[in-house]
Amino acid sequence: MTIRGQSNESCQIRVLIADASPLFRSGIRQNIEGQQGFEIIGEAETPEDAIALARETQPKVVIVGLSGHHGKTWEAIADLAECSCVLVITGANHPSEAGRYVLKAFLSGALGCVDRLADGEELNYVMRSVASGKLAVSSGVAKVLVDELFRLRGFDVTMAEYAASILRLPGEGSRMPGPESHEEPGRFAEKWDGRDKLTAREIEVLALVAEGESNRDIAARLMISEKTVKNHISSILRKLGMSRRTEAAVWAVTTGFFVRQA
Repeated sequence: MTIRGQSNESCQIRVLIADASPLFRSGIRQNIEGQQGFEIIGEAETPEDAIALARETQPKVVIVGLSGHHGKTWEAIADLAECSCVLVITGANHPSEAGRYVLKAFLSGALGCVDRLADGEELNYVMRSVASGKLAVSSGVAKVLVDELFRLRGFDVTMAEYAASILRLPGEGSRMPGPESHEEPGRFAEKWDGRDKLTAREIEVLALVAEGESNRDIAARLMISEKTVKNHISSILRKLGMSRRTEAAVWAVTTGFFVRQA
């Protein structure tokens, strides 16, 4: 258990890092130290140390790694959430396993969740959101949640495949197979009419964003420039009245946007 000297800068967001792996803690520390507005006030190896150190130092954000996923971690998240904002970092590879860990983290009291492949920009965004009391996830975690929503709806395709089917011309079999409940025409029409607001290309981009793809990956898949991708995403967010790409991606599935109307 390590305590660092306190800074005189009151505007700094005080952060505690908790995980069993020294290598993991080192990586997170290096990432955070490269971002302005954060101050690392300590590190903890065990859930017990994390709770004790959080009570002593009162950090604004506690970053909890899920190394080992042992039962005490979930109890620790609940205890830590009573005095700090908890951000969980998960490294589960299997989608169903990752989905369970993400949901359990939020049910235990976490406000944010980041996958281990997230970059510094995403970690920065989620930390700031969590510090202000808002729920936030990285694009990788958003993809896990979106895929789980698709699974619960009964689809065996990815969001990108589903969106592609919508873009086919009439008469080309544009409707994807799905649950019987999706055969109801206009089922989501009353909830949102945003399909008329987005262009065909913007729908493709939104689908790939929801897949967890980076701007570079989207540019490569659609054979356009990264700048064009950024412009499309800005346009999508403006039309939807949203500020974050993950918000738009998760929302698109939960409202049934990618279910083609009859």
